[in-house]
Amino acid sequence: MNAVIASEDRGFWEPRRTLTLAAARRHTRFIRVTRIVLIALAALLTAALIYFVFDGPRAEQDVSNEQELVRMTNPRYTGTDGDGIPYNLTAEYAVRSRTDINAVRLINPVLNFFRLEGVQSSQIIAKEGLYDSKAQTMELRTDVTVETDDGYVCETTHARILAGEKIVQGDEPIFCTGEFGQVRGDSYEILNNYSQFIFIGNVKGKIVPEADNAIEDGETP
Repeated sequence: MNAVIASEDRGFWEPRRTLTLAAARRHTRFIRVTRIVLIALAALLTAALIYFVFDGPRAEQDVSNEQELVRMTNPRYTGTDGDGIPYNLTAEYAVRSRTDINAVRLINPVLNFFRLEGVQSSQIIAKEGLYDSKAQTMELRTDVTVETDDGYVCETTHARILAGEKIVQGDEPIFCTGEFGQVRGDSYEILNNYSQFIFIGNVKGKIVPEADNAIEDGETP
């Protein structure tokens, strides 16, 4: 009876051993595939890390916070020239530098000044500039336009304005038009209460002659 029972027990457990071996083989294959996938993912992650460290795109560093202390919208500055005549300087916005508290970076600055007391204001506009409030000097750059009260219009890319001395200097070419005609130069100075224009280097112009004062009234030239 015991032998029969033992025989029946072997028949009962044998399929289960077969199923267990198949499951073990499947588990082994699963482990092998998983290991290969993990190794591949690790290799990809390592390659991606190396790419971003050495060759990947680099975000631009925002250094503005290191250089800018205060940003002002529609700032307005006033001062007086050497003759005590006031001028006004405005801009779309201005940023004061950390490294130099007197230096103010300007965007779209507009300078209104007076050549002489009692005349209309003249104007200088630009795309950008730097204003030194202590020295009362301005460095204007990019699309600089000078318009004087007597009708002269000059186009350049640089204007250095010394408000105390009432002088404008430029290291870039300038082109001016007015009643006198047209003239250009590689650099320039505006002196004598902003009324004397000096053109320097490769000067070319077209001068309109004045009317002959010797012609008497009613006489045909």
